[in-house]
Amino acid sequence: MPATAALPKSEKSMHQLRRHISALATLPENGAPVLSAYFDLRSPVEVLRAAFETWSTVARSALPKAQRPRFDESKSEVRALLKQVWPEDIQGLALFARSGEHQLLMALPFQAALETHFEVSARPAIFPLIQLKDRFHRFVLVICTEDTGRIMELTLGAVTEEILTTRPDHGSRLGRQLSREHFHHRREEDTRRLVRDQVHIISNLMARRGLNHLILAGHPRHVSSLREQLPKHLQARVVGSVFHAPNGHDCSPLLEQAIDTFIEAEQEESRSTVERLHEQVCRQGLAVVGIHACREVIEAGAASQLVISEELPHPDREELVRLATLHDLPIEVCEDDELLQSHGGVGCLLRFRMEYFHALPSGIP
Repeated sequence: MPATAALPKSEKSMHQLRRHISALATLPENGAPVLSAYFDLRSPVEVLRAAFETWSTVARSALPKAQRPRFDESKSEVRALLKQVWPEDIQGLALFARSGEHQLLMALPFQAALETHFEVSARPAIFPLIQLKDRFHRFVLVICTEDTGRIMELTLGAVTEEILTTRPDHGSRLGRQLSREHFHHRREEDTRRLVRDQVHIISNLMARRGLNHLILAGHPRHVSSLREQLPKHLQARVVGSVFHAPNGHDCSPLLEQAIDTFIEAEQEESRSTVERLHEQVCRQGLAVVGIHACREVIEAGAASQLVISEELPHPDREELVRLATLHDLPIEVCEDDELLQSHGGVGCLLRFRMEYFHALPSGIP
């Protein structure tokens, strides 16, 4: 039987991110300003510190005088956290700070990049976290070679689980004991067994984690062989292939290509979701568009999904994603989508028509 080896998991997970987003969304106001700071750690730290200092000087002057001491305290906390030495693989850092009652101090490091952005407001700015969660959801990458299969779970751009399957190495011993025909037959049987083991591991991993996206990488012949053996429900979850053989033990180029492939697949899913929203709106079906209509259906419990554009005005964007988070709704973030922009930049797919909701005496479906 092929040998298997599991490597350590990353501490960062989608479950943790969802929990942090929920905590930030439900944070009660206390009259003190919340400082939300997102840093792209691929930039030099000196540049990030200078940008933060410049912004904080302007932001402080715009606050009421009574809030400035609280802002200064939060600024000191953020400044101290930014001075810490973060691991080299950390590309993005989100910091949240607030003083006073219900004090807040949260640092979220990510192996995925974040755009540098600062904000001070009554509540934490969570849209960049929603955007990150939507863009870098979890998927499984399988790197196929003739003798091995490297099965990886990627979360937020980082490998969180890795399983290696290998074909038995019978060496030259069997080559001496068996005829050429029997030797090739044995190798073909070992290859089929390797593929079966890979399919079994992929099925269990995706079922256990609730994953819906699969990317295959490697030589086209090996990728094709594995894909043909996948059950139909797993074939339907293959969102892309990377036809490129790994360079020895260094899989980083394949990982980068796989992430790019996944992002493209996510963008295509976003377009499909917007088209479905548009179709429902045109037929006056199970969808509404516009800020006020979306707020109403979310609060009424009629929404099944929020579809929102990155280009929506910042205050409205933050309000709607916070409201959707409180109602545990899936959120689809779209970038530069003209069709969604034509609908005001935001829409909701519905569980039921609002006429039905208003017709009920209790207002409960």
